Amino acid sequence: WARIADALTVALLLAALYVAVFGGVRIGGVFSMSTPWRALLGLTVICGLRHYLIPTSPLHRRIWDSRPVRFGRWSVSAYEHATHMTAARALQIFALTALGVAQPLFDVVSREPTFFVARNTTSVQLGAFVILIGVVLPLVLVGIEAVFARSHPVAGNVVHVMLLTVLVSVLLLPLLKRADGMDTAPLLAVALLLAGGAAVTCQRSSVGSMFLTALSPAALVVPVAFLMNSDIQGALIGADRPVTAARVQHAPPIVFVVFDEFPTSSLMNGEREIDGSRYPHFARLADDAMWFRNASTISSQTHYAVPAMVTGKYPVEPYAVPTRRHYPNNLFTMLSESYQMTVFGRFLQLCPPNICRYDLEVHDTMWDLTADLAVVYLHVVAPESLATRLPPIVGDWRGFATRRLFRDVDGERRRNDRSSEYDRFLQTITSERSGQLYFLHTLTPHMPFEYVPSGTRYDAPDYQRHVEHGERLFLKSDPWLPPVLQQRHLLQVGFADHFIGNLIDRLQAQGIYDESLIIVTADHGASYQPGKPRRSVGDGSRTDILLVPLVVKLPQQVTGEISDRSVEVIDILPTIADVLSATVPYEVDGRSLLNTSEPATPTKTFIRRNAERVTVESYVWWQLEDHSLEQKLRHFQSSLYGLGPHAALVGRSVSTLDVPVGTASPVRLENASAFDNVDVEAETLPLYVRGTFSARPAERVSLAIGVNGVIVATTVSYLEQGEWVFASMIPEEALVSGANEVQVFVLDGMSDNPVQGSAVSGRGR
Repeated sequence: WARIADALTVALLLAALYVAVFGGVRIGGVFSMSTPWRALLGLTVICGLRHYLIPTSPLHRRIWDSRPVRFGRWSVSAYEHATHMTAARALQIFALTALGVAQPLFDVVSREPTFFVARNTTSVQLGAFVILIGVVLPLVLVGIEAVFARSHPVAGNVVHVMLLTVLVSVLLLPLLKRADGMDTAPLLAVALLLAGGAAVTCQRSSVGSMFLTALSPAALVVPVAFLMNSDIQGALIGADRPVTAARVQHAPPIVFVVFDEFPTSSLMNGEREIDGSRYPHFARLADDAMWFRNASTISSQTHYAVPAMVTGKYPVEPYAVPTRRHYPNNLFTMLSESYQMTVFGRFLQLCPPNICRYDLEVHDTMWDLTADLAVVYLHVVAPESLATRLPPIVGDWRGFATRRLFRDVDGERRRNDRSSEYDRFLQTITSERSGQLYFLHTLTPHMPFEYVPSGTRYDAPDYQRHVEHGERLFLKSDPWLPPVLQQRHLLQVGFADHFIGNLIDRLQAQGIYDESLIIVTADHGASYQPGKPRRSVGDGSRTDILLVPLVVKLPQQVTGEISDRSVEVIDILPTIADVLSATVPYEVDGRSLLNTSEPATPTKTFIRRNAERVTVESYVWWQLEDHSLEQKLRHFQSSLYGLGPHAALVGRSVSTLDVPVGTASPVRLENASAFDNVDVEAETLPLYVRGTFSARPAERVSLAIGVNGVIVATTVSYLEQGEWVFASMIPEEALVSGANEVQVFVLDGMSDNPVQGSAVSGRGR
C-alpha cells in the first residue's frame, strides 16, 4: 500500500507540475485538468490518507535516510546542522518561489516573446535573469530564515510561516483577482487569510509539510520549461540562414516610416480626403505622392504586421517572432549588397548588424530587464485598483520601470522620448544621393497620449490597461470616454504630422527629396467607437483596425494621386523592388503597387492574435462602413477642442456666461496647482484639465473650460469606475507665463440650447 500511495503521489505531483507549467492536460474524455488546483487537491488527499493509514515515513525522508544526498563535502544533514533548518523547509521555499513568482511571470512573457526581440535581449541576459528568480531569490529567502533559525528556533518558525504566507499569497492573488466586485482591501485580506492558514497548516501538520515539500521539483521544471519554450528560443537564439541579395539597377535614397496604431480615418475630412487644415504636412506629401486610400494591414499585432511589410509575406508560422530566424529574407537582406541602412525602432534583429547602423541604446541591460519584468510581475499579482497605479506595460516593450527623461549620448545630455527619436532620425539623413535606406518604426500616435502637434508634452493618465466592469477599452466604458480619448489621439496624430513636415524639410535641405522613394504607413489602426474593442476586428470596426495610411512618393514624382484599389502592406516590398528595377530573390505574397494591369485582389487576409488566418471580402470599406469617421466628424469637424453640444462656445469670453454671484464651485480640478506658475517655453505644459464633482450629478452634464477669461474648450462628463468625471485638452496658445486662471462652467444639461444663466464657475479648485 505504501508503494501504491507513493506512486499515486508522484503521478499527481507530475500532473500538478505539468498543468502549472504548460497550462492544461487531457486524457481522452476521462481526465482533464485546466489548472493545477485539481491535481494539488488530489495530491493533498493522497498525502493525507497515506500519512494516517500507512505507518511508514514519507517517501522523500526514506530516500534521504537510505542514501544521503551529498554536494561535495556538504550533505543534507550537514546543511541542517549549519542552518538549523530542515531541508524540507528550504525545498518548500524553492517550490513556492517557482510556482508563485517564476511561473506566473514566465507564463506572461512566454506568450509575448516579442518582448525580448524588441529589447534585443541576449540569451545570456535571460539565462541570468532565470537564475536570479529561480535560484538567487529563494536562496536569499532561505538565508533570511536561517539567520533567525540560528538565533532561536521559535524565531525561525515565525519567519518560515511569514515567508510561506507571502509566497502563498502571491500564488493565490491572480486567481482571486478573477472574482468580480471584490475591492482591494477584501481581496488582500482573503489572500492573506488563506495563505496564513496554509502556512500554519504546513508548519503544524506533517501532511501539509509533506505536500508542500513534494512540490519542490517545480523549482527545476518551471525555469527549464520556460527556457525550452520554442517561442523564447526563437526570440533569443540567432539563426542566420543563407540569404540572396537582389541585383539592383539603380539605388535612390529610400525613406521608410512606419507609424503605430494609426487608423486612416484619423487623417480624413468630410470629403474623405486628407484634412489639409489639420494635418498640412501629410497633405503636402500626398500632393507629390500616391495615397492608397483603401490600404489595409494584415494584423492588429505589430509583431505580425511589421515583418509582413519588410518581407512581402504573410507570417510564416504561428507565433513567429520578428527575427531573422523566422524571417531570413526581408527588405534589409534583399538590399544588403546595394544599400547602407540606418534603422530606428523595434525588431532590429530583422536587420543584420554588419549592414545596419542602429539607433542609440538598442541593447538591453540586465538592470533594465530585471526592473521591467518586476513591473510585469506586479501587474500579474496586484489587484486592479493597485495595478492601475503601476507603470503601463503595453505599447512599447521596454522602459516600464525607469522612464528616463534624459540619457548621455556622445557627451551630451539628450531627452529620451519619441520627440528626440524623431530628431535623431532626421539627423542621420545625409545628402548622399544613392544607396541609403532610412527606416523608422515609431511608437506614434500609439498610446500613451502625451503630445500635441507642436511636439509639446503634457502629463495625463495612460488608459492602455484601463478596465471597466471587467473589460478593456471600450467594451463596457461610458460612451463618452472614447471621444474624450480620441481627442488626445487626434492631437497626437498632429504630432506625427509635425514630424512629416520636418522630414520633408530635411530631405529638401539635403537636396534629395525629388529623387527619394518615400513610404509612409502604419502597422495597424485602432477603434474609438463605444462598445467596440479598441484593437480587435469586428462588425462596425473593421475600417478602424485594418485601414492604415499608405503614402508612396516615387523618385521624381511631382503629381499626387489618390487610389482606391484594394492593396495590403505586403505589397510594399514588391513595390520597392519594382522601383529599383530589381527582382525579389524569394517568393512573396504581395505584388507591386505600380502593377495596375491585373485586377484587384478579391480578398484580404487578416491574422488574429492567435495566428489564425481570416479571409475577408475585399471592397472599398470606407464607402460602406464609416462609423468611426462619422463619429470623428460629428465630434471634431470644426475644432478638436469643442466636444459636446456646446462647442459653439469655444472662443467666447467667459463674461458672456451669467454666473450667479456667490455660487459654490461644483467641481474640483485634479491638477489646479499646475497652472499657478507656467513657463510657456517649457517642454511640458499643463494642457490636460481633469476633475470631479463636489456633489454627484444626477445625470450627464456639459462643461465649458475657460482659461484667462476665454472659453477654450467644451467637454462632457462621463462615468469612470463608477464616478462622474470630466477631462479635456486645452490649446497651448491659451496659456501665458506665470499664473493662469482656469475656470470650469457646468452648463444646463445636454440640450442644444443651454440656459447660460445657470452656469457655475469653479476657479482652479
